[in-house]
Amino acid sequence: MTARLLIAAWLAALLAGCASSAPLRDNAPGTAPVAGSDESELWYAMERAETELKRSPLLVRDPALNEYVRGVACKAAGKHCQDLRVYVMDVPQFNASMAPNGMMLVWTGALLRMRNEAELAFVLGHEAGHYTAQHSIRQWRRMKDASAALGAFQILAYGVGAGGIAQLGTLAGYAAIFKYSRDMEREADRLGFGSVVEQGWDPNAGADVWARMWREEQTRKYDRPAQVFSTHPASQERLNDIKERAATIANPPTEHGRERHLAAIRPFLASMLDAELAQRRYAGSILVIGELLQDAPAQDKSLLTFYLGEAYRRRGLGDDKAKAATYYAQAIALPGAPAAAWREHGFVRRSAHDAAGARDALQRYLREAPDAQDRAFVQRELDKLSSATPGGTP
Repeated sequence: MTARLLIAAWLAALLAGCASSAPLRDNAPGTAPVAGSDESELWYAMERAETELKRSPLLVRDPALNEYVRGVACKAAGKHCQDLRVYVMDVPQFNASMAPNGMMLVWTGALLRMRNEAELAFVLGHEAGHYTAQHSIRQWRRMKDASAALGAFQILAYGVGAGGIAQLGTLAGYAAIFKYSRDMEREADRLGFGSVVEQGWDPNAGADVWARMWREEQTRKYDRPAQVFSTHPASQERLNDIKERAATIANPPTEHGRERHLAAIRPFLASMLDAELAQRRYAGSILVIGELLQDAPAQDKSLLTFYLGEAYRRRGLGDDKAKAATYYAQAIALPGAPAAAWREHGFVRRSAHDAAGARDALQRYLREAPDAQDRAFVQRELDKLSSATPGGTP
């Protein structure tokens, strides 16, 4: 039996025998459930899942990024910092989740979408709030009927909601089961909000990030909801609640931690954008990248401009190719243009029958990326262009 099926069996068995009336334990920092309790068995199942997760190829092991994300999570969790184990997972969707045993998952798609540290703190503080308020065990105890038990077994055995990523199937299934009530979500928001303010971060961060996520969700007309909205319902009412709470703070703190956040994410920005486009959800990606570009620092504008062009090119609807060409031209005019921008600009010029312009751009690409995997292909295109251009040289 695989580890995933073992976990599913444990949880299904627990569900059938749990006692919804059992009192909650005192969840003081550093404490654990009493041996033999339903909560201790739930923790055991999550520990098995955590062991499997540590071997996942999706686990991001970069020390600097892990230190940064854990630092924000630890600060947002306050006294419960000692209980957290934070894992950054290379998954291009917006999500963060918290298991009842202190295992916190943060997906790279969430890191890409955050504008600053305050926004990240609000999301991670929200997850820590679920942990401190013991929402998982409270929700688990409500699921007692046989149909819920069967559903739990099937979800955790086969995994749903992770975009087909098998390694996260168990954990995505866990998240699908624990769809917290509106009151629980509000409580987690309140706890996360309190930690953000206490630590000096801008209290408006929560409303900012959820509003953007909601806009992105509206682009998914014919697709299943984003992972974050399958486990973290975000209605206009909820956004209003967060805004109203922020408005009650007299002399609110203004710390955003923008530069720290950008510095931590920047080494991974290109790979995150590659993964974002690989999902082929181009309407959402165009919105996300376009909004990132609007307030990006100068050193990131060229890269984001290029990837916005890539999103249009890959979608290929209507005048998308013309838009892509415009963004490629803008990207190469900015400092620090990625090598690939020169390649794509060269192909655009070739399609426009500008052999000289195409040759210049493709030659620039090969100078910028001498070890490019497609070097032989690009060189063949250059040879064709050179032979078609009077006085051209390979």
